Amino acid sequence: MKGSNLTQRYSNLAAWAHDYLIADRALNLHAHILEYTNLADILAEKRERSVLDVGCGGGQSAIRMKELYPHLQLTGIDLSEDQIARARQRAHHKGLSMKFEVADAEELPYPEASFDVVFSFGSAKHWPDPLKGMSECWRVLKPGGELLVADATSDVTKEQVIHFYKISGFPRLFQRPMVAILSRRIFGPALPLKTYHEIADQLGMPKGTVSHLPDYPTFLFWTQKPRN
Repeated sequence: MKGSNLTQRYSNLAAWAHDYLIADRALNLHAHILEYTNLADILAEKRERSVLDVGCGGGQSAIRMKELYPHLQLTGIDLSEDQIARARQRAHHKGLSMKFEVADAEELPYPEASFDVVFSFGSAKHWPDPLKGMSECWRVLKPGGELLVADATSDVTKEQVIHFYKISGFPRLFQRPMVAILSRRIFGPALPLKTYHEIADQLGMPKGTVSHLPDYPTFLFWTQKPRN
């Protein structure tokens, strides 16, 4: 199953632009998703958990998570060497003990059942084969572990894109042109929700794994891996 026409390696310039112009703004949405799915409560439990961030970019989401939940053992992977270098630098600057590695979401370099939590924000639309990427996330997740993948979907309305723009904290002055750009460049070419329903079915994931985040142009791939 092939992905959308967004599925390609970021150029160094595109990676830089996302890292410094988009990633910090998206943290508000990430926090909302963690609360909505109750993963925030699970992560807050005072016990060690191994957590993998697939497509971590410059590490902003993983670093924020480590700051909120210092008991977590966090690993982030990304295909961009530049992004991983920036993520390592950020973590070092904050004095955080984390691991960031260059790796492919479709060929994760970890044994089966390695992590208690696997999450990914905004990366799935770039996977050339989203079925393979989701399969890898499922493979490295421990039985009883939590999987959360969230990204853009093409099943959106203008109102949902506007809501995304506002919660991200972008300047109101640029709302109209930026909403048009986001709709055309990010959400329009992304995959429809039905594709992720099909992926969940093919991987035999629990019923209800895939949903649409209310009022947002975002799908959720949220489930717990059954215990053996």
